[in-house]
Amino acid sequence: MKPSRHDQILRLLAESGVLQVDDAVKKLKSSPATIRRDFGQLAEAGLVERVHGGVRLVKQGQMLPFMTRVVQNAEAKLEIARRATSLLKDGDVIFIDGGTTTLQLAHCLPPLRLRIITNSLRLAAAIEQRSHGRDRWEIFLTGGFLFPGSSLLVGPSAQAAIIQYHANWALLSAGGITEDGIYNDNEHVVESERLMIKHADRVAVLADDSKFGHHAMRHIAKLELVNYLVTNRKTALTSEITERMQDRIRFLYSN
Repeated sequence: MKPSRHDQILRLLAESGVLQVDDAVKKLKSSPATIRRDFGQLAEAGLVERVHGGVRLVKQGQMLPFMTRVVQNAEAKLEIARRATSLLKDGDVIFIDGGTTTLQLAHCLPPLRLRIITNSLRLAAAIEQRSHGRDRWEIFLTGGFLFPGSSLLVGPSAQAAIIQYHANWALLSAGGITEDGIYNDNEHVVESERLMIKHADRVAVLADDSKFGHHAMRHIAKLELVNYLVTNRKTALTSEITERMQDRIRFLYSN
């Protein structure tokens, strides 16, 4: 699936922080009028801020746009997703939430029969594209309200759909992880994530090392409810968690 021009602009902003009209014209091979219109639409959606001659990322403290977060630590996220797939077995039913790390699962799902329940249109589309019409992976969407700019289905309808299922695994992303538990910046998906945890036999949280030691806005669950933490490298906090939780939680490292 070719990224939209808006997604391409957000990717460029993730790399540089600020993007001028002239630079965007050269890199995206679009007219100045088109780029200015795109900048205006992204600013109206609250994804960027206008500056003289261009745009910049939203101010620190606001939740970054999805496509901006996708390209942050992208290589680590893909390796984490690959490591997480080692947990899966043929015939598993899996909840997968709509985070930027769990999105990478679409690119590395193993050749197993899997049933995937998700609230992410992006993830569903990416898996469908990779499946090439084969029926190895069955995809179930939760339904619900499509939250603007996120491709996530949220709200009471999404939650009501989740409780109809029981899964072998819940594979979840996180905005922060501390000794108090796992957190998310997007309060609209927290209830869905809690239900995925409740209705799954086992829970694995996929998060790169930048998430450890940081709180996000909403608490999802205590570490006692997590079976695996899949990350890219050991940190002081992962060592502390391992010692405190002993056999109750396991770490999988991608490197």
